[in-house]
Amino acid sequence: MKIIAPQDCDNAPKRRIIRDLNIAFAKGDVKALADQFHQDIEWEMVGDKTISGFEAVVDYLEKIKSSKADALELKQILSHGKYAAASGILSFKTEKIAFHDFYEFSSAGSSKIKKISSMAISI
Repeated sequence: MKIIAPQDCDNAPKRRIIRDLNIAFAKGDVKALADQFHQDIEWEMVGDKTISGFEAVVDYLEKIKSSKADALELKQILSHGKYAAASGILSFKTEKIAFHDFYEFSSAGSSKIKKISSMAISI
């Protein structure tokens, strides 16, 4: 899989977490994703559905993990306090999806993600 990602994340721990989280998602690595989730995680897929709770989110990821991307281009990763955001493009054999994800960690000092809000469109 081809990965294009910002190289300047190593001095910003939350940016590195978000970079690695997006790479794990593109690869279908559910364990790596689950390791970053808070027990009370909530994942909103804007215009589609909201999944609440660790088990439900992990179960959903297990169902979709076979849809591995051929390429991931992370265009931007931002973080401030307990919030972070990422945007990019996931490329699959038959389509490309542009996404913008917003993340909330359980606290400014925590590495566990409590909320994700995802917006995605086919391009």
